[in-house]
Amino acid sequence: MARIRVGAADEIQPGQPAFVTHGEIEIAVFRLDDGFRAYRNRCPHQQGPVCTGPVSGTLVATADTDWRLAWVLEGRVLICPWHTMEFDLDSGRRLRGRRERLRGYPVEVESGEVFVQVGARSAPTGTRQPS
Repeated sequence: MARIRVGAADEIQPGQPAFVTHGEIEIAVFRLDDGFRAYRNRCPHQQGPVCTGPVSGTLVATADTDWRLAWVLEGRVLICPWHTMEFDLDSGRRLRGRRERLRGYPVEVESGEVFVQVGARSAPTGTRQPS
């Protein structure tokens, strides 16, 4: 398993992913208000560069909103630039349609530096502080 340095945590801004490459795998690291998430820059739909798309929110109409449209998940939705499919940056799951998900990687922050663990087959996403 490889540990890849991404950069200083304070240099990764919300909505602007930091990209790193490991072999032929390009990975994007996103800063969310509760930590970092890392995903492979490949859409499960047609293998497009999903992480180059905008980060936004989405509209929903659910029982929670009394079936009225409401803007939710601001800054937590990645929109694929090829076909506008939306992915939840917390889980990597596609919001609508098939149950596709982005390939995630564990993220660690150590001494103000962000690292991605590459090589774990079904690695969880999210930030982990060393103990």
